[in-house]
Amino acid sequence: MSVAGKSQELVRTNIYQRLRSEVLSCVLRPGQQLQERDLVARFQVSKSPIRDALLRLEAQGLVEVLPRKGYRVRRIDIKDVRDMYGLRQILERECITLMIETAPDEVLEGLEAFRAGPLEAGLTAWIEYNRAFHAYIAANCGNGRLARIARDVIEQFDRLTYVSVTSTGEMSLEAYVREHGEIIDAIRARDRRRAVSRAREHIESSRRRVLDRLESLSVVDSDPEGR
Repeated sequence: MSVAGKSQELVRTNIYQRLRSEVLSCVLRPGQQLQERDLVARFQVSKSPIRDALLRLEAQGLVEVLPRKGYRVRRIDIKDVRDMYGLRQILERECITLMIETAPDEVLEGLEAFRAGPLEAGLTAWIEYNRAFHAYIAANCGNGRLARIARDVIEQFDRLTYVSVTSTGEMSLEAYVREHGEIIDAIRARDRRRAVSRAREHIESSRRRVLDRLESLSVVDSDPEGR
């Protein structure tokens, strides 16, 4: 690839990553409309990298096309949230199993960095800590493809956390941190059955909390097909 080609690819990747981060952190809120011309002016680039980024986000279910109107950040679909939690159960079970079977002791010891919650107060610090914990397990499962898929799914949960917590103002972290500690204990003991069980309970606990908060919000589609 030429120098110019590499530069263009870097621009495309940068625009995509920035827009994806803003969708997941709810800087761009669910239901918010997006216009190519506005994004072109904001990022000072041509239409091509903007369109490319929006289409990639559409493929991930984060943005939708509005015929003759532009794009819109996809509202949160309750059925999709349930599907995401089901998928996460499968992915994290496999990541934990492989980590226990293949990772050396020093990698398992690295989990101790997540024993306590974030030093900084606030929702952003919490989300970064939580994402890093689950991403660490995925990254050290020994299967690169599984790790990439798991990381992508884990990152998409950021948006659910932002919406559900900011809608209520409630953010009790103690239970999450305690559950992380139980998972860490089981993984470090290489107790696969206990680790998988604790992770399953942790994900189910999150599912209940998030769905309870999401189901009454205006940014959520309980029936996206209009049935």
